[in-house]
Amino acid sequence: MRQLLLTGLVLGLLTSLSSSAATLRYRVEGVDDALRSNIRAYLGLSPETQADAERFLLVASQRTTRALEAMGYYRAAVRIEEDRSVTPRRVTVIVDPGDPLLYTDVQASIAGPGEDDASLLAVLKQHVPAVGDVLHHGRYELLKEELQQQARRQGYFDGEFQTAQIVVDVTADTAAMNLVFATGSRYTFGELRVGSTEQDLSLVRQLSPFVEGEPYRDDRLLVLRQRLLRPGYFRGVTVQPLVSERQDGQVPVRVELTPASAHSFEVGVGYSTDTRQRLSLVWQSPRLNTWGHSQETSLRWSPVNPEARFTYSIPLDPASNDVLQGIARLEDNEYGDLESHQRAFSLRRERTQGARVTSVHARILDEEWGVFTDSFSANFVLAGVTFSQRYRRGSLVDPELGFSQFYSIEGASIAAGSDEDVLRLYGSLAGVYRLGEKWRAVARGEVGHLWSSSRQPQDLPPSLAFFAGGDNSIRGYGYQSVGREVAPRLLDAQDEVAAKSLVVGGSRLLTGSLEVQRYFGERWRGALFVDAGDAFVDDFETNIGIGFGVHYLSPVGALRVELANPVTRDGGSWRLHINIGAEF
Repeated sequence: MRQLLLTGLVLGLLTSLSSSAATLRYRVEGVDDALRSNIRAYLGLSPETQADAERFLLVASQRTTRALEAMGYYRAAVRIEEDRSVTPRRVTVIVDPGDPLLYTDVQASIAGPGEDDASLLAVLKQHVPAVGDVLHHGRYELLKEELQQQARRQGYFDGEFQTAQIVVDVTADTAAMNLVFATGSRYTFGELRVGSTEQDLSLVRQLSPFVEGEPYRDDRLLVLRQRLLRPGYFRGVTVQPLVSERQDGQVPVRVELTPASAHSFEVGVGYSTDTRQRLSLVWQSPRLNTWGHSQETSLRWSPVNPEARFTYSIPLDPASNDVLQGIARLEDNEYGDLESHQRAFSLRRERTQGARVTSVHARILDEEWGVFTDSFSANFVLAGVTFSQRYRRGSLVDPELGFSQFYSIEGASIAAGSDEDVLRLYGSLAGVYRLGEKWRAVARGEVGHLWSSSRQPQDLPPSLAFFAGGDNSIRGYGYQSVGREVAPRLLDAQDEVAAKSLVVGGSRLLTGSLEVQRYFGERWRGALFVDAGDAFVDDFETNIGIGFGVHYLSPVGALRVELANPVTRDGGSWRLHINIGAEF
């Protein structure tokens, strides 16, 4: 009995294996890649069971014909060849597509109140075929879908096709299109419905980029959502038109708000070769009171620049993201060969308009530093303005096109309580451009000028001076290792003891970088680069670093591991640079 059971199990297993082995694999011949892809989409994956294989053979010719007709080939010949001598079975779908049907007449128009709507006419311009083009049913359906979607985005919720047909003449290999889209009336924005407090309703109305009775535009809803999320008052925001409740030419808009936590804490860890390991703790309170005040307290530590900062923000005009900030800061930092201890308080008004950010500020700076055995300190009351703008197209991690610019002007006067008269100008530019599928170019540059009433090097505060070198400056050189140098004899004319000069920064800055990258797969790319520049006082000295690197595109930004050599420094050795983060 046991032997019979064992024999039955073995036979059953062999039968199962035989059945699973009796599968079918197919290929398509006689057509180009586009037609082959469409045929395979209609046929599906190769069948894995005997029953599926038989069904596949029954419908293969018919489905192939439908796939060809969808792309305008109505007179194709399809032949199925099967080879049962191999396992799995081999099936070849042999196609002679013949000549495609060509459009000899194309009529497409917009009717009704939206007949002159530029966005709808743009859809026609982009998707309507020309006389002589090959009939393609997929593109025809895409045209109809794009028209309907764009009409809804513009508020033509009753839009429909008066006429939508393609007439084919197989014997003459011709086709004719006749398409008329009637928009119906354009709806306007109706009531704003906010399922929350009166305070939230007031805020939504204040931030809304539209008013009741204004012609409907779908993109205005996105702007409202972005404005509501920007201050950090809400963890989630949903804005949607209530199309099913439209009446009297208006469509109401519902806004659902999920309040953010009253307090949130964030811990961060990072590393770069400039600042080495970094730890941070951030405490945020996005809405302290009914006026929308907020605070952020941050503690950031690295061996180079530990910092504590407190920021109190008062919104002046939430609709334009106009905010007044009071900022208190304690920071230790290494500039070149100097250690700086700073205490600062600033009052800043910052305004964001799309990708542009402008600010005006006044700050009090108390800074202490040492040069050799001497200690220095300075107090400044500084006023300034900044402007920045960023543009990016494509992925945040790996944009295919991007440009950023930043400019600042800051000054101080003895008459206003500062130790010296100071005027500091700074600007930076960066750009990225994708060159086809495999290549990418990145360029950046910096320029700066500092004017001071003091001509003594040691009187120049390190935080106001200019330095070069490091991950985002001249690679191959240490972090802020390029700048004006002073020797002991400059401090004491009687001291002739030789000693190593110290980098204390320059009053001028000029750097530039050019990098070419090549992709190897979706996540990896290689890079070759050259950086050059100087932080100087009178005489510009060209410092050049060249190198190469490997970048891994992680979800949080490109991990860049690079080696660079300071070619203009005698005996310079290769330097490792590691950084992670988005470029824009």
